[in-house]
Amino acid sequence: MTITAALLAAALATAGPATSTSNSNSNSTSNATATATATGELPFAPGEQIDLVIDFLHVRAGEARLSVGQPEGPVWPIFCQGKTGGLASLLDIREHYVSYWDAERRASRGTDLNAIEPGDRHTDRARFDRESGKALVQVLRKGRLTRTTQDVPGDIQDLASVLLALRLAPLRPGDRYELPVFSGKEVFTLRAEVEGDETLETPAGRFDTTRLKVQLGLKDQFRSQRDAHLWLSRDPRHIPVRMTADFAVGSVVVTVSGYRPGGAQAASR
Repeated sequence: MTITAALLAAALATAGPATSTSNSNSNSTSNATATATATGELPFAPGEQIDLVIDFLHVRAGEARLSVGQPEGPVWPIFCQGKTGGLASLLDIREHYVSYWDAERRASRGTDLNAIEPGDRHTDRARFDRESGKALVQVLRKGRLTRTTQDVPGDIQDLASVLLALRLAPLRPGDRYELPVFSGKEVFTLRAEVEGDETLETPAGRFDTTRLKVQLGLKDQFRSQRDAHLWLSRDPRHIPVRMTADFAVGSVVVTVSGYRPGGAQAASR
């Protein structure tokens, strides 16, 4: 798995129907999603930009940017760009990940990844056929194109769309979510539980946040040593403010360093 994939996996969230349980009303999440679909209300919009800094083993290791591109019909491209920095800049790692998010269905149609890593450069493409329950995957590496097909559930998320879905969820204390996610190679289940509220100081300012405990379900060097955590702003935007995870290769902390809203606010700037 790549640095962008690890970053996004540490983030999480869902942009489609999520399995939710609550101490009060187990149907409230699906109802909230249906209401948002009917009214067109979303906590994010084209033009939104979130800048993040990445610390690995308590050392600045890179930066990333999550942004919502201009729609093409119902599809919103969600761009995730990451690169190494600080001491880690000795290793040139650059990645450009795009999720093609269907704003009408609140689900991903597929992803593209262009990655430059030490000794390796590859282009990955995945497209979801939800009716047949398949992910069609292409990987171009060193001039060789490999095609594979994998079984996926009908409510599959990708590494970026899962973040959009938690932003769409009501996030009440005690709510729990189980979300199937396709990493580009395999399907894992992301489990999240809303724990409570917390105020955080970041390079982008102070945020009142909602804290979620997350079980990522990743394998190999990115398997979690303990539960990860995600903090989303407590306002309707649910901005990702901080993400922490302890992988087998070391601890990662991702913190917001800048935010620009989308929609009319972005157009007026």
